[in-house]
Amino acid sequence: MKKKRFYNNKDRNQKWTEQPTGRKIYFADKYINALEDTAEQSKQKKTKAPFFTKERRDKLLKNALLAVVSVALVGTGYTIMDIHMDRHAMPFVESDENSTANLNNINISIKGSGCQSLSLDGGLMLGAVIDTATDNGYTSLAFDLKRNDGTIGYNSSLATISSFGAISSPSSDLKASADLLKENDVLPVGIISCYKDNIAPAADLSLALFNGGNPFKDSAGNTYLNPDSQGVYNYIKSIIDETVGMGITVFVLDNYDLPEDAVQAENSGFDKLAEKLYSDFNDEIKLLKAVDLNLTSDSAKAIDEEWQEKTEDYTSNDANCVFCITAKNPVITKQYLDSKGITNYIIFE
Repeated sequence: MKKKRFYNNKDRNQKWTEQPTGRKIYFADKYINALEDTAEQSKQKKTKAPFFTKERRDKLLKNALLAVVSVALVGTGYTIMDIHMDRHAMPFVESDENSTANLNNINISIKGSGCQSLSLDGGLMLGAVIDTATDNGYTSLAFDLKRNDGTIGYNSSLATISSFGAISSPSSDLKASADLLKENDVLPVGIISCYKDNIAPAADLSLALFNGGNPFKDSAGNTYLNPDSQGVYNYIKSIIDETVGMGITVFVLDNYDLPEDAVQAENSGFDKLAEKLYSDFNDEIKLLKAVDLNLTSDSAKAIDEEWQEKTEDYTSNDANCVFCITAKNPVITKQYLDSKGITNYIIFE
């Protein structure tokens, strides 16, 4: 029996709707509009903003400019510091490869000026001297600890010096002065007249150099200490020992030889005295040999004739020598010495 179909396919796939009837419900519109606004905002959030906005670009340019300026300032600072260190460096140079690091084995290049002991007040007077020295390109300042006449140029507490009454026009504060010089990259150098002395031999004849039965005197009437006397050595050593404690480590020894017409002593000369002092002080001190010259000419051309022989004798053979020069025109003298490549000198006006 054939089944009866209740539906046919003639209206298949057709849209069937019922026409809306009635009136709108207006109170629900606000909810529909709110949903539409939320969807629009969500769509806007998903849209990415461009990376290089005007504000971000300006900020990046500002940061880059600050970085470049900072690097330039740091580089300039280091350059200025290098120039300052090169100009005001302490006058030590490297020692030979086979030598130790001891101070007495180090070669020292001294371009110094001399000053009176009274200027070493540790304050205003010394400050003016330092300014003059550095302005003229000097790296050291030399002053008398023991002068040619035997007087002492600092306030010593040694009993022998006190008993001799040898202190005259002294530095009021040698230790503070040495510290101030080092702070300003200026090397303090103490000068000691070794055997030429008019004070100690008169106070203690056991220290005097004799000629026959009387103390020896040179043509100018100066007396001398006896290099073979242990008391004389102890006297010189005690001055060095005391001033090392005040901050002096470099010493220029002067008048280490006796006059030709004096009775020659076995222990006279720079080398003999320096050997004994180095043995006692080890690496604490550096000793330099003074070569005295008196240059009174105003022109470098005239200086050249007086200077040539001395420079050939000492500059090529003895690194421990330092020229102690009394010059009428220190500026021209310094220019001449620098032009000749001479590095070890102290100029006195």
